Amino acid sequence: MDPVTSVTTEQPAPLRNPHFDDDLVVWDDSLSGRYQPVAYDQQFDDQWRLFLQGQTGFHTHTGVETTDEYIDDRIAELTGVEDHLWRKRWGALAPVLSRLSGRHARQVRRGLGGRLILEPKFGIDFFEGKRCLDAGCGAGRWSKTLLSLGANMKSIDVSQHGLESTRRFHSDVEKLSLFDIPTRPDLQRAFDFTICWGVIMCTHDPKKCFEAVAETVKPGGHLYIFVYAPTYHSSPQILEWRREYHRTCRTFEEKLAFAYRISDQPENCINQLDMLNTLYNWVIPLEVANGWFERAGFETPVLLNKRETNVCGHHLLAKRRV
Repeated sequence: MDPVTSVTTEQPAPLRNPHFDDDLVVWDDSLSGRYQPVAYDQQFDDQWRLFLQGQTGFHTHTGVETTDEYIDDRIAELTGVEDHLWRKRWGALAPVLSRLSGRHARQVRRGLGGRLILEPKFGIDFFEGKRCLDAGCGAGRWSKTLLSLGANMKSIDVSQHGLESTRRFHSDVEKLSLFDIPTRPDLQRAFDFTICWGVIMCTHDPKKCFEAVAETVKPGGHLYIFVYAPTYHSSPQILEWRREYHRTCRTFEEKLAFAYRISDQPENCINQLDMLNTLYNWVIPLEVANGWFERAGFETPVLLNKRETNVCGHHLLAKRRV
């Protein structure tokens, strides 16, 4: 090889993974600023693409499905009101048609992926007319849920297929990183209600991500976040699966095959790929999350899922002080 004329292309060094390289899984705010961002537009995009394509394990699942039956289930989780959209459509005929159409029988099947036990419930009219933000909307299930309850929605994400999916439900859908929210004065303290569901802990800096999202909420408005708790996602089995996935799977085909292999059933594969695919998969102690809210000017958050027996995360709702 001629050392003068030959050109070698050096591959960029892989980003340091705190969970595998530094043995850090539980987030502490002292870690803020230590790690680097990743290509967040790619992080969840494959699962939203497979959802739109109807791939087994990536649709008809509580974690992603957006058909009206599933949205009614999400409405029931938030408000306690069963079959809200169905009853609006069919009125007094709704119970009979539910049985005749097979809708009632499908209720158990619609539980694949798990159901939320949240208390206290929101009033059925709570979202009516409110300006709401879905920060990290994914395929749009929460955007559609709040829209169905009368919200005036804005949805942001960076995933091409997530945005494509959410645009099926409304037009105010924008490609925007949560970390870029501070550059947008029009989003500062502009919303009555912001939901950020399952995103903050999958970033390089959950503290900074929370701070950006929290600034979208008006005084007197509410912020609802879901983050992983130091339980299931910090277990030795999950850490070993993630280590093997990130260190041995090179192609998407290999990654998908691995996710199917560890799934309890093929129809639940999205739960596994969602957990495997992120470089960062922090678990957040409750006291750390409570501190975020306090410093951002919110009242003490309510832990909505206290009654859940298998807790994998914290569902936290707080009101911004006026």
